[in-house]
Amino acid sequence: MSAKKKTIVGIILLSITLIIGLFFYGLYLMADEDKYGDLVYAKEKAEDGDLILKCSKEYFSNKESEFDEIGIIEKSFGKVYVWDNKNTLKKSLFDWCERQNAQKVIILRPKRKVKTEKIPKIEGKYNYLLNSTEYEKITETL
Repeated sequence: MSAKKKTIVGIILLSITLIIGLFFYGLYLMADEDKYGDLVYAKEKAEDGDLILKCSKEYFSNKESEFDEIGIIEKSFGKVYVWDNKNTLKKSLFDWCERQNAQKVIILRPKRKVKTEKIPKIEGKYNYLLNSTEYEKITETL
């Protein structure tokens, strides 16, 4: 084979490989979106140590949500997990939110290291954390 034919065959094989790679990457992104739904943005923005608040009661836009559960986010190998507030049970983000019927989820980033066992509920809610200067709101899903 001449050098010209080898170059053309190499370019064609490289193009086919690139197209197949982009196709499978698109399938990967679609599978991620299908699994996490609205939580895919929370999954991307979350970091280790972020707090996640969950409202399990039905959400009405004219009423303040009651965030009654809290957890700490842990990321490992591209997956997001949530530790419960006693740091004893670790669940995937999807299981913690969707399978337990979360109506609204907010992710907060503490400005310093925080232990969730020390974060008390006030009147059965964690809503006061939203107005605290110690936390930065990262994302919110409905």
